[in-house]
Amino acid sequence: MRIITGDETGLVKSVVFPPKVEEPKRRSKKVKQDQEGEDEKKKNEPTMILNKFGVIDKNEGVQKLCWGELNGKRHIVVARKSGKIQYLDVETGHIEREYRDENVNKESHFVGLHATEKYLITCTTSGHLSYTLLSSYNPKDTNNKTTCISSTLGPDLYVMRVHPARPHLFATGGKENDLKVYDANLLMKEKEEEKKKALVFQAKNVKNDMLDLRVKVWIHDLHFLNEEGTRIVTATHYHQVRVYETKKQRRPVSDFDVGKNPLLTLHIGVDFDHVIYTDTMSTVATVDLRRGTVGSHYKGFTGSVSDVFVTPQPSFNDDDDNKKMTKPFLTSVSLDRFLRVHEMSTQFRRIEQKVYLKQRMTAVLVDETFEFPKDEGKEQEDQEENEMWDAMETVADSDKSKSKRKRA
Repeated sequence: MRIITGDETGLVKSVVFPPKVEEPKRRSKKVKQDQEGEDEKKKNEPTMILNKFGVIDKNEGVQKLCWGELNGKRHIVVARKSGKIQYLDVETGHIEREYRDENVNKESHFVGLHATEKYLITCTTSGHLSYTLLSSYNPKDTNNKTTCISSTLGPDLYVMRVHPARPHLFATGGKENDLKVYDANLLMKEKEEEKKKALVFQAKNVKNDMLDLRVKVWIHDLHFLNEEGTRIVTATHYHQVRVYETKKQRRPVSDFDVGKNPLLTLHIGVDFDHVIYTDTMSTVATVDLRRGTVGSHYKGFTGSVSDVFVTPQPSFNDDDDNKKMTKPFLTSVSLDRFLRVHEMSTQFRRIEQKVYLKQRMTAVLVDETFEFPKDEGKEQEDQEENEMWDAMETVADSDKSKSKRKRA
């Protein structure tokens, strides 16, 4: 498992933890181990691999990360504070392609980033949405710009999320900007009448409170919960988790109050019935959307968690048996500058890995397909040892010895 992080100083880091070797449990009581043998064991253990891409520049701070494909190869897509969107090679960090979004400035930043085989999709706080065709990239031009298809998504956006299975569908939300779902295919039309039909769903605020006062709206994050794109979950600044069914009604069908602090991020858990949220006070917890209850909490944080990533990620047509057999992990980065990996298989939610990365991190990705490089020398030794044991003759008891045992 390879972990990619982005931070405020513009660095992108690749962290690879060695696989843990489970030692057999001792049958006898604990005894003092030989110090020399212990030191030799630690010396032979594989170490963490850490690679840094880029140079320190706060004007190039990383705001969003996602995976993208170029020519059939997987790349890291980085959205920066300066408005640059870069495709980086996973192994070397080399910039394979670069775009620039002119709508990103001191007053506006990226709130959404998504990449498909055909399009690069971005959105800013000012409501400028771009669907840039990757085939239109000119390698000779040093200033390839993104293609803005709409600038009317509203001010004060905090999140734009593209449907993972239907990239023409996307949802937005923000401060006094309630949940909306759009169809990008209609936004790209030339006629204004067809563009007006692009808004396929607009949420309606919940009813007034017990004092008959209007309830404020401030969406921080959201996710699609089904393949049709009709079920959506949101997290708000006012510590609410809401579930919308666009085919049933405009108001949320479920509204849960979790904690007392503003929620920052939201992520799909081990399945689409569970979500993981983070808040401004270093809380990371799971919400069961069927019951509206807060479940397991993840401990060990001393700063607000800026981003999380669950592996393996659930998919809408999840028939892969390997994913079901894989142990789930929660990877997180926080303002205390630590990268943590929690196990999700037991009720204890223990920290499996933890490393200090010096900078305040803003985003995290996990490469599930990566395999830790094997030690060829050790493999050869193991193979020679196995061949030696296979070459030995099996010693069997003679019939005479068996008869003696029976008489005894």
